[in-house]
Amino acid sequence: MGDSAWLVLRGLCRGLHLAGYFAGFGTAFFAALFGPLPGLKRLAWAGFVLALVGGAAWFWLQTAYFASANAPASVFAALPLVAGYTRFGWLTLARMGVLLLAMLCAQAGRWRVAALLAGLGVLAQSWLGHGAAMGGPEGNALLAFSLLHIGAAACWLGTLPALALGIARSDTPQALAQAYSRLGLICVALILASAFLQYWLLIGHLSAVLTTGYGAAALLKTVLFAALLALAARNRFRLTPTLPASRKALRHAIAWEIALGLILLAAAGVLMQLPPPAMAGMEMG
Repeated sequence: MGDSAWLVLRGLCRGLHLAGYFAGFGTAFFAALFGPLPGLKRLAWAGFVLALVGGAAWFWLQTAYFASANAPASVFAALPLVAGYTRFGWLTLARMGVLLLAMLCAQAGRWRVAALLAGLGVLAQSWLGHGAAMGGPEGNALLAFSLLHIGAAACWLGTLPALALGIARSDTPQALAQAYSRLGLICVALILASAFLQYWLLIGHLSAVLTTGYGAAALLKTVLFAALLALAARNRFRLTPTLPASRKALRHAIAWEIALGLILLAAAGVLMQLPPPAMAGMEMG
């Protein structure tokens, strides 16, 4: 494969890892807010496994990129160096350790502690992004916007699988859906504001949206987010008011939201591998 194909593959694995991490955190966060339900522990562990598989693949591919290695033996030899001497390496391993600890707390029924720990791991992802790489006042601003963006995204997208389970098993699905909608509105507002501020700093000119790979990936992510918003609005205004009669339809609609969210996070993973116009000439990890 060419360099571009490897970059996309690294980004997809990064997005898969992020999706799993979001699910692990989101399940714990949902249980802490709305109360535990049967099946949430299994759902949290499924998120952990997805984060682990995606993270392992991303770690391997990123190590190959750092070491300019093609042979598996060369990549394997470089793994300890990347793990111990790069921010990507030690931070990725530390985040997975924190997520494992969070899942053990969830297994013991300590959902609030689990949510707190996993939330810290989610936010730490921002130190692997463009703001941390840029540095300076603009980099610090980007880091702050990234923390806001990834935190809000995890609170929304990460809780969707738990919401689907809750709608299926709750005795009061309408009350649950309405309470969740309030959380969703706050998250969407924060996501939109933080995304605009990040793109304003990273892209700069509107023409760069159509003339750079970063701009094209950002545009795709925006279109996917708009589709996700449209689906969420349909769920809120058409299906939620008719619960519990619309329970099955709402569960199917949430499943579509989850699928769109996975595609969105895959696009975000690729986006984070690309150098934005504001950082032209800089190599992204």
